[in-house]
Amino acid sequence: MAEEKQYPESGKMPAPSGGQGDIPTSATPPAGFVPPEPVELARQFPQLEILELLGQGGMGVVYKARQQQLDRLVALKVLPPQTGRPEAFAERFTREARSLARLSHPRIVMIYDFGRTEAGLYYFIMEFV
Repeated sequence: MAEEKQYPESGKMPAPSGGQGDIPTSATPPAGFVPPEPVELARQFPQLEILELLGQGGMGVVYKARQQQLDRLVALKVLPPQTGRPEAFAERFTREARSLARLSHPRIVMIYDFGRTEAGLYYFIMEFV
C-alpha cells in the first residue's frame, strides 16, 4: 500500500529544497536578453495586437496576441537575437518551422507563420492554447 503524503497545514506541497534556484537550466534566458515591450513589438508585427507577455525561457519569449484580420488569439514566440547569429541558423530555423507546420496532432500546437522581422528577430506565430 502506498504511503499517504503529509503536507503542511496549508495543504499545499512544500517548495522544493536543496538550493537549486541558482543552477542554470534550459529555462534560463540568454544573458543580456531583455524581452521587447509589447509596444515595441507592435511596430514589427502590424498584423498583430500584442496583448501581454506570457513567459520567458531558454528558447525565447512568448506573448499573447490577437491576429486582427482573423480575429483569433495566437501565441507569438520571439527568439533572442543572439540565437540567429550563426549563418547556418536561418536555414535550420526555416527547415524546422516547415517540419513543425506539417504536424497535426491534438497535443502539438499549430504553427501559423514564422520568419524574421526587419529588426532581425526570428519568430513563430502559433496556436494559442
